[in-house]
Amino acid sequence: MKFGFRIPSITKRIAARTSVKRIIRHNLGFKAPRGMGWLTDPKRALYNKVYNKTSRGCLLNLMLLFVICVAIIMSISSCNNSGEDNSGAVYVKPSVDYKGKYRKGHIRTPVSSKPDAIKSRNRSRYYYHTMGKYRKRKG
Repeated sequence: MKFGFRIPSITKRIAARTSVKRIIRHNLGFKAPRGMGWLTDPKRALYNKVYNKTSRGCLLNLMLLFVICVAIIMSISSCNNSGEDNSGAVYVKPSVDYKGKYRKGHIRTPVSSKPDAIKSRNRSRYYYHTMGKYRKRKG
C-alpha cells in the first residue's frame, strides 16, 4: 500500500484512457453506475478507498510550490536594494570610449530638485572647477 505522495506517470494515464477493455465497456453500455464498485468487485473497491485516503496526488502541490517560488522571485527582482526611488532612472549600456577604454554599464539616476541636493551639487561643481586651487600645495 502506498502512503504519501503519488508519483505521476504519463504512460499509465494514457494507457488507462486508451485500453481496449475501457472502450468496449463504454461503447456497449456495460458500465456500472457510480458507487456500485462494492457490488462488482468489493476487494478492489476496498483497496481503492484506502489508497485514496492514505495517498495524495503531487501535481497540485508541485503547482502550488511553483507559483510560490515565482512570486518570491518576482518580489525579489522588483525590490530596490538601494532604498531609493529610481523612477525616471535610465540604464546606460556598457561601452568603449574613443581611447579604447571599457566603461561598465550603470544606472543613471535623475537629477534631484531638492534644495539640499542643489546646494551640494553647486558646492561640488565649484570645487571641481577650481580644482582646489585655494588649497596649499606641497611642493
